[in-house]
Amino acid sequence: MMKFLTTSIVFTSLLLLQACTSTKNSTLWVSGIKTECSAGAGKMECLNVYKGNDINNPQWENFYAPIEGFNFEEGFLKKIEVKEEKLDPKNAPADASSIKYTLLKEIEKKPDTRVQVQGDWLLASIDGGPINRMEKLPNISINLSQKSISGSDGCNNFSGTIKNITESKLDLGTLAGTKKMCVKMTTPDQFNKLMSTVSAYKLKSHTLELLDAEGKAVLSFIKYDKNEAMKRLHDIWIATRINGNPINRMTPTPRMELNLTEMTVMGSNSCNDYSGKIEAVSGDELRFGPIAATKKMCRKMDVANEFDKALNSVASYKLEDLNLILLDKDGNEVLSFLKGD
Repeated sequence: MMKFLTTSIVFTSLLLLQACTSTKNSTLWVSGIKTECSAGAGKMECLNVYKGNDINNPQWENFYAPIEGFNFEEGFLKKIEVKEEKLDPKNAPADASSIKYTLLKEIEKKPDTRVQVQGDWLLASIDGGPINRMEKLPNISINLSQKSISGSDGCNNFSGTIKNITESKLDLGTLAGTKKMCVKMTTPDQFNKLMSTVSAYKLKSHTLELLDAEGKAVLSFIKYDKNEAMKRLHDIWIATRINGNPINRMTPTPRMELNLTEMTVMGSNSCNDYSGKIEAVSGDELRFGPIAATKKMCRKMDVANEFDKALNSVASYKLEDLNLILLDKDGNEVLSFLKGD
């Protein structure tokens, strides 16, 4: 009888142990993008996984546990087989998964083309037509890790969420923006209207096309590097236009030197030398502090006076080849320069 009880106890213990440490194998896709997720008291970057078979229309989910033996590679989709081992709750680490995941094998690997959408984009065409390059151009910035989109419509700044993105589909949440009114609202209004119709996208080299539900390209962007734009600003520039009008070449030409190391601006307005501080600079923003200048009077002061007034109204910029165009807060061109050396 004692032997029977002992055997029964051992058998029951083995069953309980097996139940606590039961294992199974499963197959899942791992995204080539990690996204921010909440874990306990702080934030972390989670793997994104999909357990279905239609990789063209996946529903990605945050995966909070590590996969032992798995090597994440940004920009690559991986189909893997993993072993899921259920741990005894008593032995599971605090605030950690009760399941241990171990890589068994990598079944398939291919590029995750979505990563090419990430970054900063400048509007190149709107509704298939040209845009007015004398105005401040709308732009968007896409952050797949934060599942966010932000930018400017040429007047107001906006931001929103990316609900879902596949190799071709783009599902955006509601975009919220500032509410200021600019002198010219045609492009901003049209831009915002078309952004609300976006449901898909297409990549062509360095071009991003946003498409409506019918597959029509409503907005087209070119990729640009904000950091590279700032590097290009650090130079000497020769003025070519003031408020869109060519400068009279019969007078000395205004010049400007931007020094982003010391955050200073200096030069000549065609009569007096000037200098001041750069208060703010980014991928498209440029604002100067108070500008100090010498006080001599020249025979012709029209260009100098117009230049000074325009310089004090600068709020942003754009670079086109060797040209630097400075814009006011409403996106109107106030000064145009040519690279000096």
